[in-house]
Amino acid sequence: MAYQLKDLVNLERYPIDDLEGAGAALLQSCQDSLADGAMCHLSDFVKPEALAVIQAETNARRDRTYWMEVERRAYSWRNPDDYPQGHPVTLTTPNSIGTITQDCFPKQGAFVSIFEQPALTEFVRRCLSLDSLHPVACPYLAANVKVMSEGCRHAWHFDQNDGAVTLMIQSAAAGGHFEYVPYLRAEDDENYAEVGRLLSGEERPMQRADLADGSFCLFKGRRSIHRVSQVTQGSPDRLLAVFSYHHIPGHQYKESTVRSVLGRLPETYPNPA
Repeated sequence: MAYQLKDLVNLERYPIDDLEGAGAALLQSCQDSLADGAMCHLSDFVKPEALAVIQAETNARRDRTYWMEVERRAYSWRNPDDYPQGHPVTLTTPNSIGTITQDCFPKQGAFVSIFEQPALTEFVRRCLSLDSLHPVACPYLAANVKVMSEGCRHAWHFDQNDGAVTLMIQSAAAGGHFEYVPYLRAEDDENYAEVGRLLSGEERPMQRADLADGSFCLFKGRRSIHRVSQVTQGSPDRLLAVFSYHHIPGHQYKESTVRSVLGRLPETYPNPA
C-alpha cells in the first residue's frame, strides 16, 4: 500500500498541506509556541488507523533494537578535558535507551512514509523559520525509533540542531515523561551556574509535556535542556520516533555519529573503518 498524506495525518485538524490558506493559523500558532516556550505540541496529529499501523510496524521489530547504557554529558559536542573537574560541561547523567533504525522498516510502510511526506518537511521548515530543509538521507538514523522499557531513561542534554522533530508512537505504562527547561542557555550566556545545579541533582523549576500516542512535537532543544525521566513500568514501553532533517539535500551522518547513537555500527554499514 502506498500511503498518502491524507492517509497518515489528521488534515482536518492540522491542514499542513495548505499553509497559505486553512493552515496559516496553525503555522502561526506553532511559530509562536516555539518562540515563547521552545515547544510546539500537536496532539492526535496522526490518524488513529495510521498510528495503529506504525505501532504494529515498530513492535514487530523490537528484536532489532540497538541498546545503549552510558553516562551522557549535556554538552556532548564539547571536550570535557578543556574544562575543570566539576564544570557543567564535565558532568554526566545516566542514559539508557534503545534505537530501531530506519532500515529495519518497510520502505513503503506507514512509518517511513510519514517521514518522507514533502508536506510534512515543508511544515517543519516553516515552523522553524528555516530557509531550506530536507530529510536526512542516512539509511539508519534519518527516521528512527527510541525504545525505552522499564528502567530506561534519557539523560539531560542540549541538542546541536535547530529543532528536534518527534512523533510519540506509544507511551510507557508509567513514567517516561519528557521534561525540559525552555531556553536555559542563550547565545551570549551559557548560564553555567543554573545548568550545573540541575545536572548536580538539585530540584529546579522545569516543565513536563505529557505526550499522548499520536502527538507530533517540534522542540527547540539547542538552548533548552531536556530529558526523559525513568520509565517506571513498561509493557507497553515508550516508543518515540525521531525525524532528522538538514539544510542540505542528501545529507549523510558521519560514521562516528552513527556509532555514537547506536553504540556500534550496523552489520550492513558500508566498509566500516
